[in-house]
Amino acid sequence: MLIKQPAKISHRIDFLGTDKTCLYLLKGRDAMIIGGGMSWTAPALERQFSTIDYDPARIKYLVIPHSHFDHCGAVPYLKRKFPHLEIVASAYCQQLFAKERVIKIIAAANDSTLEKMGMQGEYDRLNLEFDGIHVDRAVAEGDIIDLGEGMEVQFIETPGHTRCSISSYVPALKAMFPSDSAPFPTEDGTELSYPSAQYSFSLYMESLRKLASYEVEICGFDHHGVFTLPQARTILRQGLEHSERFRKHILSRYRRTGDPGRLAGEVAAVAVEKNRFPFLQLELETTVARMAIDNIIKDENSHQPD
Repeated sequence: MLIKQPAKISHRIDFLGTDKTCLYLLKGRDAMIIGGGMSWTAPALERQFSTIDYDPARIKYLVIPHSHFDHCGAVPYLKRKFPHLEIVASAYCQQLFAKERVIKIIAAANDSTLEKMGMQGEYDRLNLEFDGIHVDRAVAEGDIIDLGEGMEVQFIETPGHTRCSISSYVPALKAMFPSDSAPFPTEDGTELSYPSAQYSFSLYMESLRKLASYEVEICGFDHHGVFTLPQARTILRQGLEHSERFRKHILSRYRRTGDPGRLAGEVAAVAVEKNRFPFLQLELETTVARMAIDNIIKDENSHQPD
C-alpha cells in the first residue's frame, strides 16, 4: 500500500511534512528525524509537532540524506525549534555545507519556492531563514545510531544520485529510507519516477542493487509517500528494473537522434507532468535529466572497445 499523506505509519514511525517533501520521525527511547525537507513545509511541521504523541525533548537526531535544496531546506528551522538536535550526514555532505556558495544556492532555491507559493508571510512568522547547516556527526557505511528500545538506525552509502547520498535502514522494523537513491513514486502513485543519477549512473545502479538486497516491509521515500506491505517488499527491486529499462531507452533514443539535449527535454517534460513538484520547474528538470542522460552515455562509451 502507498500512503501518500502524512500519517502515523506505526507506533515507531510518523510520516511528517507533505506528500511532496516527506520527513520521518523514528521513535525509540530517543527519536530521530530523517529528511530535511524544504522551508515551505515548516507550517505543516508546526501543526504536526504540536499534536505528536512524543516528548519533543527526546528528538535528538536529524539525518540529512543528501545536500540538494529540497532535502535540507527546513534544517535551520528545525534546529532553531529543537536546539539540542544533532545533525547527521555523510562526510562529503558535511564538506559541502561548509561552503558559502552552496549555502547561498540552497537558500535562494528555498526562498524562491516560498515566494512562488505565496508563503512569504511564513518566512518571518516561523523564522525560515536558511542561514547555514553545521553537521555534528558524519556517518559512513555500516555506522549505527542506537535510539534505544531496539531501534537501531544503520547507514548505507548510496552515491549516484549525488556523491554525498546516504540511506537509512531500521532492522527491527525492516524499514528503509532511500531518499532519491531509488526511483520514488510519481504524483498519482501509479508508477515510478525516472532514475535521477545526477552524479553517476553506474554508481546509482550499484547503490540501488545494494538497497534492493535488504528485506524491506516499510519504504519511506522523500517524495510522494511511504510503501508498506505488500508493495514495500518489492518496490526497490522494481526500481532497479525500471532504471535498467530507462538506461536502455535512453541509449536507443540516443542512437537514433544523436542529440542528448533533445532527449533531456523529452524526459523533463514527462517528469514535470508526472511529479508536479512546485519547486522543480521545466528548466531545472531539464538540467537534472541532462546530467543523468550524459552519465548513461558516458558509461556506455567507457565500455566500448577502442
